[in-house]
Amino acid sequence: MRLLVPFMVLLIPVVPLAAQVGYPPSHSPYHELERGTFAEAFGGRVFGTGGLLQLGPRNGSSEGARLVIRGKNTLQFSFGGWTAGTQRSVINAQDSIATRNKGLSPQRLIAGEIGFQLNLTGGKTWRGFAPYTGVSLGLVHGQGGPAVDTSGYVFGNKIWFAPTIGTRWFAGQRIYLKVDVRALFWKLNYPPSYSLEPAKQPGTATQSNAVNTTGVTSQYTATPEIRVGLGIAW
Repeated sequence: MRLLVPFMVLLIPVVPLAAQVGYPPSHSPYHELERGTFAEAFGGRVFGTGGLLQLGPRNGSSEGARLVIRGKNTLQFSFGGWTAGTQRSVINAQDSIATRNKGLSPQRLIAGEIGFQLNLTGGKTWRGFAPYTGVSLGLVHGQGGPAVDTSGYVFGNKIWFAPTIGTRWFAGQRIYLKVDVRALFWKLNYPPSYSLEPAKQPGTATQSNAVNTTGVTSQYTATPEIRVGLGIAW
C-alpha cells in the first residue's frame, strides 16, 4: 500500500497530458451537425444514351426539390420529385433503312422519389464536408414526343432506382451546398414492330432489315446524371 502512494502521485501529471492528445475542441476538423431537417433544391444534367436502340431518354437538364430528414445522423431519408427535359429518337419501323430514323423529339420526364442515404462522417462534418452514398427509387412518367408514333413505342410509366455518391459542404449549421453523381436505371420495352421486316425495304433470309435484330424485347439502361443543390435548415 505504501508503494502505491508515490506511484499514484507520479500519475497525476499524466492525466491532463493524456487529455490533450489529438485536437482541442475549438481546433478540431470535425464539427457536430446540429440540424437534422433540410429543404433542398437541385439542378443537374442527364447524359442518356437511349439504350440498345437509342430510343430511351437522351441528354437534357434536370431540376427538382426534396425534403431531407434526420440529416445529422448516419442514416437519413428524403422525399421529393424532379423533372428532366430530355430527347429521344423517333423511328418508323416500316420505313426504309435510309429514312426510318426521323430524328430527335422532346421527352419530358416527371418523377417522384424516396431516398436512403448513408452519411460517411456520421453526425459530423470534416472541415465542413459531409460525404455520402445512397440510393433513390421511385416512379417516372415520360411525356411528349410525336402525336402518333407509328412504331408503337412509348416510354410510359416506369419504376426506377439510382445508386448515388456525393458530398455536402456546410457553410455553418443552417445551409449547405451539395454535388453528387448517380446512375438512373429503368427498363425500356421495345414493341414487336421493331423485330419485323420493314414494308418499304424487307430483308432476306440471310440479312434482316428490321430495326431490332437482337431478339431483345426489353432492356435495363443506366442513365448518368450529375446534380448540384442547395439545402436550407427547415
